[in-house]
Amino acid sequence: MLPSLTVARRRSVPRRAVYLGASLVLGAGAVVSQLAAAPPAPVPQSIAAQLRPTSWAMSVPLAWLAAPVPRLRPGDLLDIFAVKQGDRAYSVPIAYGVSVVSSDERGLILDLDEDDASAIAIARGGGLLLVPLLRSTR
Repeated sequence: MLPSLTVARRRSVPRRAVYLGASLVLGAGAVVSQLAAAPPAPVPQSIAAQLRPTSWAMSVPLAWLAAPVPRLRPGDLLDIFAVKQGDRAYSVPIAYGVSVVSSDERGLILDLDEDDASAIAIARGGGLLLVPLLRSTR
């Protein structure tokens, strides 16, 4: 046989070993990237989930208030008075122990029962302004 017709076998790495090594490197990279990734952000809780049983959320715009609101945090308790201004000014308490769900520059979201909600709506319908009083925690 002629030497030009014979092919000398080289000592090369079999293809299967190369593919196995590449798959191990890619798999390890995938595992490391998943471990290094930040955990998903928690899903914000809905307002309905924050309410007490048998209660409702009511939005009270700042335009309804006769006095500025103190700095509030969720869970703070308010007593709400309705006031009439003018020559025959008067005030009347309409809601006690109303819980704050949230507050921002537009208004308050309150957790209250049906009696307090109807008292606030009736007071506003009668043209009265609301005064929220923050309860002490002591």
